[in-house]
Amino acid sequence: MRATGKIEGQETEDKWQVLRYLRFMKHTVTVVLIAFVFLSSTCKKAMQVPDPELKKILGKWEWVSTSGGFAGKNSTPSNAGYDLRIEFKSNSMFVRYKDSTLIDNKKFSFSPKMAVSFSGNDTLMLDEQTYDGYRNIYARIK
Repeated sequence: MRATGKIEGQETEDKWQVLRYLRFMKHTVTVVLIAFVFLSSTCKKAMQVPDPELKKILGKWEWVSTSGGFAGKNSTPSNAGYDLRIEFKSNSMFVRYKDSTLIDNKKFSFSPKMAVSFSGNDTLMLDEQTYDGYRNIYARIK
């Protein structure tokens, strides 16, 4: 018997209990982390639309014209020499094509830097909120 007052072998048993507890906690934490990663990756966050009217932006659009800037320039597909198509998806993805070639595929959100307006259901106007900003006009592709 040692001077600590413990029975010989009990100290070894205490160490084994601590090791079993640590192993149990390690597995528990691992399972909880795996569950958290799985659940957070499978949840789809709904697109945040500040105004229900803006849901009209979803869909495919064809570029009609761009005007504005310092010089007040006006561009159209005929004088620019290329076509642009854009698509706003319900999962907050934005896709842009130039002459049928994908040039952008990224998430979008609504920003005070860009004013979104509509003329009816089939004309989209995107206005940069700057002094010499541009206005981009798109027609809905049906």
